[in-house]
Amino acid sequence: MAIYGILKSKNGDSFLRKKSSYYNGSLKEYIESTENRFEEFNTLFEELLAAEPELQVCVDLPVNISTKAISNQIIRYKDAFKLPEETITVPMIIYWTKDEADKAIMFSQTNYIEAKGLYYCLTEPDMEFGQTRNEVLAMCLKEEFTADIRQAFTNFHEGKKAAGALQRMLDHRYVSNVDEMKEAAINLAKEIFDETQKQVVEMEDRTDLINSTIARAFLIKKALYVQYMMSKDLLTTRHEGDVKKQRQFAKAYSDEIPIVSLSTLWRLTKEENTEE
Repeated sequence: MAIYGILKSKNGDSFLRKKSSYYNGSLKEYIESTENRFEEFNTLFEELLAAEPELQVCVDLPVNISTKAISNQIIRYKDAFKLPEETITVPMIIYWTKDEADKAIMFSQTNYIEAKGLYYCLTEPDMEFGQTRNEVLAMCLKEEFTADIRQAFTNFHEGKKAAGALQRMLDHRYVSNVDEMKEAAINLAKEIFDETQKQVVEMEDRTDLINSTIARAFLIKKALYVQYMMSKDLLTTRHEGDVKKQRQFAKAYSDEIPIVSLSTLWRLTKEENTEE
């Protein structure tokens, strides 16, 4: 089933069993509702609605980590597999159908690398959305990206470019190449863990922050590994067509992403953090 049909068949009760706030339906109704937690982007949403009045939106779609995925088995980030169900969610997906073609843009609220990680998790071959990869575009919903969102939506909606071509353009804009992506991913993970370690020592209930931190690190590792494996150019120019070598390098790149273990974050005290 295509992306539009899958999402339209869902409802809040079956889609998100545990979360108290959930919406899946008309974007127009969502931005006018009290449930709208993206109000700062209402102007952008209204512009998109002007081009496609039947836009739908799904908020906080849960994405579970596939234990069958080859990439996840190779990454072997064991702490990520300890996360409770529904820890990882796609903050927003806008979706529509036009000229018998289903299309969607999924958004992270953090950064482009994590958006790609979410996309790769959502579209794992053995998962429900596994056949929708060519119907979904991954982007980041932040103020600095609104111009790119408008342009990407226009090109996608009007059929000027396919999802894959648009995603490659965005990749080039935001991560340039996989080697630069690795350096950006290393710095990003370090920043995330540094900030978490500062915050958790001040918190009585650190569960959500720790789970979120582990999830974000997994998404970064996932994005880098799969991005490397998806590069046909690297396969031919760097690895002489040897997929095994490419896989080894992809794993090594992912392994360079720094992490702090789940148990360390739970045991961390203010005194220990100060000493470090």
